[in-house]
Amino acid sequence: MHVSKRLLYVSVLCLIGASFSKLSFSQAYPNRTVKIIVAQAAGSSPDVVARTLATKLSDIWKTSVIVENKPGANGNLGMDLVAKASPDGYTLGLVVPSVMVINPFVYKNMPFKPMEDLAPITQISSIIFSLVSNPQRPYQSVDDLISYAKKRPGEINYSSAGVGNLQHLAAELFSLKAGIKMNHIPNKGDSAAIVDVMGGQTDLMFVPLPSAINQIKAGKLHLMALASKKRVSQFPNVPTMIELGQPDVVIEGWTGLVAPNGTPDNILEDIQKAIHQIVFDANTKNSIESQGFEVVASTPKEFKQFLRQESSKWSNVIQKSAINLSN
Repeated sequence: MHVSKRLLYVSVLCLIGASFSKLSFSQAYPNRTVKIIVAQAAGSSPDVVARTLATKLSDIWKTSVIVENKPGANGNLGMDLVAKASPDGYTLGLVVPSVMVINPFVYKNMPFKPMEDLAPITQISSIIFSLVSNPQRPYQSVDDLISYAKKRPGEINYSSAGVGNLQHLAAELFSLKAGIKMNHIPNKGDSAAIVDVMGGQTDLMFVPLPSAINQIKAGKLHLMALASKKRVSQFPNVPTMIELGQPDVVIEGWTGLVAPNGTPDNILEDIQKAIHQIVFDANTKNSIESQGFEVVASTPKEFKQFLRQESSKWSNVIQKSAINLSN
């Protein structure tokens, strides 16, 4: 009788163990479609990054990873959807500086709190910013531009992808440090702003190098300087702002991945490891860097600390600039 009970007990344990194994397998992440929301238009730099990651993640996870573009309100619309999604790892957000570290200081009424409602996963890459101008303008160097602007205050118009966008703040930072005044002409996205510069509707803009690299190579935009810490291999003869006597005009654009706050840490860590594997693959890394990006793939903890530093930097610029807060 004692032996029979022991055998029954062992049998029950085996059945429980088998059931648990099946349950664990069925609940392994991910086991259904993962969605990456991009708060910018299709074809934008963040969209290109997201679609590259989606393809690679689909291969790694053996499940579908899709991209949804939800532009609007300088990124607030799309990331609000992420913030309010179920914290299960199946809705992610591809973020850029504006939505995480700029909008909270520009918009009076944010629909969500980026640093509280979104869980950092990883900084995917950093993006080199450049100062480009219409090739027909009389100033071909930064020194010429500053001299021209001082003689004609308020005459130069600069484009950006929108009020409070990093491009907007980059130009304001440059204006503050150079002691000049330029007029801001906001637009809806990188592409439209670049078209305005090429067409002569505006004079210049700070823009992520990946967004303008083809137009620069085609001679449709004049690359005046890089707002980076060092020169880039694609344009070895183009100086940095630091070299031109503007050491504070260093603009680091970036892309990152976030999830709704409350997403389990183990899922965040698994996603970060997959991103690290993707971006540090030799072929992918070379492809990314050839477009003006630098790979990062930081940990969730490192990305959170980076966001705090960026938030402090740009809040100071906003306070010193004449940027009107929006509703």
